[in-house]
Amino acid sequence: MKTVFIDTHFNDILIVLYNDGLVVDKCEVINKKNNSEYIFPSLVKVIDKVKLDNIIVVTGPGSFTGVRLGVTIAKTLAYTLNIPIRTITSLECMAISSNNKKVAFSDGNGYYVGTFSNDYKESNYEYIKEEELSFDVVINPAYDYELIYKYVKENKIDENPHGVKPIYVKKIGVEN
Repeated sequence: MKTVFIDTHFNDILIVLYNDGLVVDKCEVINKKNNSEYIFPSLVKVIDKVKLDNIIVVTGPGSFTGVRLGVTIAKTLAYTLNIPIRTITSLECMAISSNNKKVAFSDGNGYYVGTFSNDYKESNYEYIKEEELSFDVVINPAYDYELIYKYVKENKIDENPHGVKPIYVKKIGVEN
């Protein structure tokens, strides 16, 4: 079973191709501006001539534009190919990969923080300004792609592509 994992929640583009849960191909475009210019060539590089069976997409939190880009592409693929789509958050990926219950990543001004229950099924997401972070968290743990796949397969359900929505945690400037 072929599954593609798409993550554009921040400055990086991460695309992973699995075959029965094992990573068989991967493309990482690190710290590029204008991800919209890189996402399609990166995706084609990984999934060209592959008959996909499933999609996993990271729904955020993270960059407003980055999250929307990945979610929109995943929804479009799922709908047009008529294949299942499952979602996971960037903070879930970090927590599961690092086996930590409190993880975070920075956008340069503050931190997106995720706090999880022991089974990762209950979570709380918040955005904390850099100067206000007053507790210990694991910052930017690396993804374990095969562990993420296993978690999604065992704990997430297929969603209607039209119902998949980005997760935004940070308030926009006019709301502050």
